[in-house]
Amino acid sequence: MTATPTVGSYLFDAVAAQGVSHVFGIPGDFALPTFRWLQQSGLEIITMTHEPSVGFAADAYGRVAGLGVALVTYSVGALNMLNAVACAYAEKSPLLVISGGPSPSDRKADGLLHHKVRTFDTQRRIFEEVTCATAVLSDPETAPAEIQRVIAAVREHCRPGYIEVPYDVVDMPVKIPTLKNTPLAISDPENLTAMLEDAVALINSAAQPVIIADIELHRHGLTTLALAIAEKFNIPIASTLLSKSIISETHPLFIGVYSGSLSDEATQRYVEESDALLMLGAFMTDVFLGMYTAKLNRKNTLLLTTEKARIGYRSYEQVVFKEFLERLIAEPITPKQPGNLPAPAPAPQPLQAAERNDALTVAQFFRVLGLHVGENATIVSDTGDALLGAMQLRTRNPSNFLSDAYYLSMGFAVPAAIGAMAAQPHNRVFAIVGDGAFQMTGMELSTIAKYGMAPIVFVLNNDGYGTQRHILDGPFNNIHMWDYTKMTALLGYGESVRVTTLGQLEDAITAAVASDTLHLIEVIIPRDDCSPSLKRMAEELGKLRDREKRGG
Repeated sequence: MTATPTVGSYLFDAVAAQGVSHVFGIPGDFALPTFRWLQQSGLEIITMTHEPSVGFAADAYGRVAGLGVALVTYSVGALNMLNAVACAYAEKSPLLVISGGPSPSDRKADGLLHHKVRTFDTQRRIFEEVTCATAVLSDPETAPAEIQRVIAAVREHCRPGYIEVPYDVVDMPVKIPTLKNTPLAISDPENLTAMLEDAVALINSAAQPVIIADIELHRHGLTTLALAIAEKFNIPIASTLLSKSIISETHPLFIGVYSGSLSDEATQRYVEESDALLMLGAFMTDVFLGMYTAKLNRKNTLLLTTEKARIGYRSYEQVVFKEFLERLIAEPITPKQPGNLPAPAPAPQPLQAAERNDALTVAQFFRVLGLHVGENATIVSDTGDALLGAMQLRTRNPSNFLSDAYYLSMGFAVPAAIGAMAAQPHNRVFAIVGDGAFQMTGMELSTIAKYGMAPIVFVLNNDGYGTQRHILDGPFNNIHMWDYTKMTALLGYGESVRVTTLGQLEDAITAAVASDTLHLIEVIIPRDDCSPSLKRMAEELGKLRDREKRGG
């Protein structure tokens, strides 16, 4: 704690108290005084090249470490980062946005200050749409309480929060407040009892119960409890694209990644034939439902999140997620005998000598990659086949797969890899990104070079916006071709290689894994090739987006 605390020192002391060690940002004049307090705080600053990347990096850091922090300047910085913050809000990621801002005297004069949009409150009002709590620290007396309120809301709701710090107020002294314990939410006892009774009856009467372990379990630290329930009652467990790897994909009860018809056929059938489907922390999105191809029987479904509790057609008000799980594991449920379970993606087979000259495809890329992903690896996937192709990639350790699998914003992977490396410096990060998405945020390789980071970045080059091309094709899906292998020469850091065959890819990955620097591997994929999952998703979206496919 700083000897004479100011708004700035108190802010970063509060951040550090949450276990944060890194803050991501880009300086600007309104934020420079806050950056000076950040520098003095002892927290490590990672400055990046573009604000959207700041948001994605801080988001990924928060997914791994429990809270991510982004520091940017007023309007031109914060509003430029808005899409990444929207991604964090949509996917319930704990991200704290700190923005520099005008002084109270600027607001009083109401002048045409640079970066001002409409009013001085325009930025805050916009951020109210993508955050769970906002504060403008215009008064140093109330600033500490406001800082604690916003941080507490971010941690409670696992959604972004927003703090705007006027450039002069940040230097003003504050009095340390007496922090009060906020009582934990508790369930309505009668509703909790009723839901437990109905859940026990549903599970005990079921021949084929299944748990879908979705992302809210991870966000709220409940994955271990959900897995304990599965193990105690011998209930098979699936993940979703958004929650992929929150449990080990080599666990004997794991049956695969479920996403409607985007799933492996055996996994889809087993989940949809379940007579007691326990969806824990589930996001009921179109991606989860396989673009609405899922055939789930609501009558036999239990849905429990931080926001709703439902069994069949009955809802239960004020049932706390954690409390229900803690009680369920102690209930008189007879362990199941599930018999033969769907086998998740099998372990990839080593390359044979005769295959080494075969041309690469999406499926074969993930096969070869799967041979080289070790225990201490984190995989970060962008949208498209970088994500959908990875459904067949089995991760050994929990929580070592990151993607924006619901919001699906292109450009996530490279900056998110920076956040992941900061949060888990001892893990080797594999970032997988399409060529179109790489052209959006790939220049963050400059940040990687600046901080001496060593990810392995795969650019899947299929000559354009491949995902869109499979939905509705046209010249608008074409992009200018780059020579991606020149990137490391441009930066003066790392190594690059272009691969076109299975053998070349294996050699490149082997060399990259053995190295301690950045490796960019450009993977040439045929223009029209895609994973079966992407093909099925494109077919469903094509029926909606393309008038020719929907018959007029």
